Amino acid sequence: MAPLFLFVAAASLINHASGFHTHFSRKQSTRVKTFFNVMDNPKDFDVQRRDDLFSTLVSRFQGDFDNYHQVVQDRKMGLAPRQGGGHEHFHVTFIPMPIDLIPEETFLMEKHDDISATAIVASYYFDGMPDRIFRLRMYIIYCDDDEEHRQQTVQMRLYNFCPTLEKSLRQNSDNALENWIKIISDHVNENGSDSFKELNRCDIEWTKNPDEIRHAYLNKFSSMLSNKGKESVPIHAKMIYDHDQGGVLLESQMMPGTFIRIQDELSLWQDELWINDRGFDANTKNIVYGNWKGVPYQMMRVANIEPNDTNIIPGQYRRTPVASDLSWTLGDKWRTMQEYEMKMTAIGGKTSRMNSK
Repeated sequence: MAPLFLFVAAASLINHASGFHTHFSRKQSTRVKTFFNVMDNPKDFDVQRRDDLFSTLVSRFQGDFDNYHQVVQDRKMGLAPRQGGGHEHFHVTFIPMPIDLIPEETFLMEKHDDISATAIVASYYFDGMPDRIFRLRMYIIYCDDDEEHRQQTVQMRLYNFCPTLEKSLRQNSDNALENWIKIISDHVNENGSDSFKELNRCDIEWTKNPDEIRHAYLNKFSSMLSNKGKESVPIHAKMIYDHDQGGVLLESQMMPGTFIRIQDELSLWQDELWINDRGFDANTKNIVYGNWKGVPYQMMRVANIEPNDTNIIPGQYRRTPVASDLSWTLGDKWRTMQEYEMKMTAIGGKTSRMNSK
């Protein structure tokens, strides 16, 4: 496999990403956005950064990913979602958010001597329709710094938005890139840390090396990896707690009053994301979401999201599609109705009609 940052474009991406995250230190009284300084020589840059897990994650964990191609193959093999052994068609958008917007009561900096951190808004939606959101989260990604910035692990905490803020975000889902960061900023200014609620014990840990058991899908389904995926070295994540108990216990958002145990593993390449997310009924142990056959959701990069310049003003982003055959999944502005209907017909109809969850 090739080095982590094979393309010169990666250097440009991290340069733009510099406004997304912040280096914190107890020795400093203010939060200063100075964590990355991109080398003038891309070759020197590659040597300097290839061991830096945090910068690799931040540069990749942005933009749009979609599993439409996987779903097409499922349907050709007669695999419907859920019990049918196939996958639902869904899309995820990761929008970087200035960490300065997060109240310190939400993310307690005094617990850490010296860390780097960033925030991400994550929207998961069905059928290439940004308003059909089935999961909306905020992630805080952070790690303890060392002198050479060659961290071996990076932590990620998961948060829900408060109901009022989530409603506002959903109402503006068709223009998320333009509006969401400002909506969050305005709400936090008025409501502070009440804007977010952490999902306890749902912490994720990113590493350079896969877990032999939790990431066994890498060997079992290695033939799935696209040619683009083979051009970079993956990094990996897993939910830290309660795996030996069947997963972290949470109340179901779909069925309040019932409880599920959730498990999650991820592998992330430059242009591909595998998600092995599933939930089990806490009583019967039966799977209630995820792939019934244990095949990860294979998400291909559709677009990159970058700030218009390195001095972030909330809402000033640009989206750059990198997969013309998937850009239609970004929403109505990126397709005709005829094209959309053709794409849905090819997979047997809309996932939201086939999936009861």
